[in-house]
Amino acid sequence: MNRSLLWTTAFALLAGCAFVEQVNQNVEQTYQEKMESYDAPTQLNGNPREVGILLVDAITERALNNLYLVGVAIANNREPEKPILFGSFKKGGFLSQLSGVVIMPNLQPGTYRIVKIRTENQKAGETTYMPTTKEFEVEISPGKPVYFGQIRIKVPFGSAGRTISIGYDKNREADSWKMVVEKYGDSSWRTVINARIKEVN
Repeated sequence: MNRSLLWTTAFALLAGCAFVEQVNQNVEQTYQEKMESYDAPTQLNGNPREVGILLVDAITERALNNLYLVGVAIANNREPEKPILFGSFKKGGFLSQLSGVVIMPNLQPGTYRIVKIRTENQKAGETTYMPTTKEFEVEISPGKPVYFGQIRIKVPFGSAGRTISIGYDKNREADSWKMVVEKYGDSSWRTVINARIKEVN
């Protein structure tokens, strides 16, 4: 399979986006990606004194309909050949305030990279690989809840090209963490996450 990518990078600070990348991605790679299992964690495992936790939200915006986040693959930079897959515990939708979020618990400290994301709706789905740049890396530390930001993929009508941006909004982060607390209320991470929510607000 030809997995060649043509990347043209442009950095910007526009409309809350800290990073913007123009991408022409192999159509076969994007739309015929083999199906993989993205499962949401049943509980937030791990001792906050020893491991970290990561929260990602994303959306694919297309001319006629949007695709919402259902899964994220990350990899530790020490083991880039071993991606870890996580699914969304709250899938987004047309009436959802958030596009969908994925929580990734029990991560050993270190530098991780967002490898790819899976977005879907009732009619379609696609997997999009993220650029192999520093902007898609994140540092995980023990006891620190990390919100990566929102990955927004815009696909022009009739085009295989796309724009990938990373945006941040403090209200969005707070709302995302609140959903985590509602879902995993008995977790050992609850106190730490609530402290992060107060810090953001």
